Amino acid sequence: MKQIIAFFALLFGVGYAAAGSDLQQAIDLWLGGNDTDSLPMLSTLAKSGDADARLLLAQIEITDKGPSPYRMSLDKDQSRALFRQEDPTSPFAKSWLTVEAEQGNALAQALLRARGSEPDLEVITQLVKLGAQQATDHPTLMVALYGTPEDREWLLNSPVTLPELEPYLKFLSGRPEQNGAGLAALRHITDENQDVSADDPETLGMAGLLALGIGFGDASSDNRWRQSVQNWVMTAPETLPIANVCDAHCGSQAAACGMAMMALAGGYYEVIRIDSPLEKLIPQGTFLNSPRAQLMTLRRAALARSETNNPPDLKAIAAYSQCAADLIRQERQAYR
Repeated sequence: MKQIIAFFALLFGVGYAAAGSDLQQAIDLWLGGNDTDSLPMLSTLAKSGDADARLLLAQIEITDKGPSPYRMSLDKDQSRALFRQEDPTSPFAKSWLTVEAEQGNALAQALLRARGSEPDLEVITQLVKLGAQQATDHPTLMVALYGTPEDREWLLNSPVTLPELEPYLKFLSGRPEQNGAGLAALRHITDENQDVSADDPETLGMAGLLALGIGFGDASSDNRWRQSVQNWVMTAPETLPIANVCDAHCGSQAAACGMAMMALAGGYYEVIRIDSPLEKLIPQGTFLNSPRAQLMTLRRAALARSETNNPPDLKAIAAYSQCAADLIRQERQAYR
């Protein structure tokens, strides 16, 4: 894995001189998986006043779903010094997003507003206009949970809504049913062309897995939905990092590996959110095809916790895919 990441890092790093930009060099290093060099570079740029570096660094801090061993090694003070604006007169440190928002940066203001707990259709539209559609996840969920039926209907029929977020809205717009969140995800995956019924034990089993991930539901190879879900994991644009990891390492077990990685991520609603931290600087397609996205997938799986807050047992992972279990074991060693 390390050789492959190093190779891609070299590809992303080619032409640093031509790029002529410290910010671009930091982005390329970060996309290549190098936190040790890229994050201090972004921090230096942020402290020098670079607004783009500030927004990217702030977003990385809160959206990185697979922290590197380097990040995990930082204590609280080191992390604060790396990611935030420090004030020697205060025990607190402001997020660069807050700093930029206070200075009138519209994108920073929208990204902060998107973290709110109230339904807010306006901020979803604003984020899309600002080129930050992937950041609409949380406000879409807030509309699904707390918005009016009219709000949800508007989003379901709006071009601003990411297709993979539609199950949020459909689950909470329809009649209540057992395992409704997982059933909504399964209907989305199968394009609603098949009968996804809450009365079918196999369907409820797969719905449980999609809703909650490893340790829940039914992931057995003879579940009649297994093939459809595996095919989705290995072909959907939003799960591309999983497909890339599993295709690169698992050969004929790639699809089973994909199923394991989806389960370890926590199911459908978690696996779809491995996204670019800031599309203004890193387009979603560039991010999904990067070594960073693959590493985030592996690290997220390696650091996953079960409902008892323990790492999922390798034997449980091997029940999905021995190849996935081997990859997780190797990745966990980097954190020891």
